[in-house]
Amino acid sequence: MVYNLHSMYPITEKQVLREDYLLIKVRANHLKGAKAGQYALIQYKELSEPLPLSILDVEGEEAIFLVKTVGRSTLELKEEAESLSYVAGPLGVPFPVKHYGKVVFITKDWGVSPAFNLAKHLKKENNQLELYHISEDGFLPIKERLESVFDKVEVWDRIGHIDADLLVSAGSNKLSREVQLINQGTQHIAMVNTHILDGVGLCLVCRVLVDGQVKLACTDGPWFFADKVDWDNLISREDLFLEQEKLALEEYKKILRRKELRKTSAEV
Repeated sequence: MVYNLHSMYPITEKQVLREDYLLIKVRANHLKGAKAGQYALIQYKELSEPLPLSILDVEGEEAIFLVKTVGRSTLELKEEAESLSYVAGPLGVPFPVKHYGKVVFITKDWGVSPAFNLAKHLKKENNQLELYHISEDGFLPIKERLESVFDKVEVWDRIGHIDADLLVSAGSNKLSREVQLINQGTQHIAMVNTHILDGVGLCLVCRVLVDGQVKLACTDGPWFFADKVDWDNLISREDLFLEQEKLALEEYKKILRRKELRKTSAEV
């Protein structure tokens, strides 16, 4: 690994788990005090989109993140990033860690990252921990890590009724809404998924209606009691920047194709 000496935050390790998932380890000493369920806001380059990423784990001076490559900024991380220009955190209100009894996690996509982080903390409070990951193709990111802390880990293709003292959901607003509808009456804490631009409450793009009041996911969240969240309102705003995101991704893919063509031509 060659470090960018002009950057404060070198990526010391990058592991591609699958075409659309990677683990990165970033030297960011200020994140070592992160508490359960907090996140960091990262940028590859100055003009890159800020990415709110759950802190999967912290090892000494290095923080570990799970990244799902869904847009230009995440693809840039996978294809070319050797360092980050900006890492803010730890951010967000920590998850309420205590003894609940049987705690069941329902996750999708990158939701296994905060689930692993929380499980490490909840394990110390003698909770029984189970995780059910919703996946159409059966893929479970960081499977070995999850099995090291959870008492039970399974992959499901749909959500059902669950017996638990506490439900925790992460990875998709639609998932959390469905978990709440099916399991009404069970205490349920969910991680909301929103755009976050600054992490300090100035841009207001991460607004969430909670119990009829406007809350900010970046500073009041990202964890809320699921029965208090207006999921329909939140989900209706998910695609607000979808067209711009598609255009940015396609433009970057063209850049990658041109680079590959130049490389191929040079080798001939």
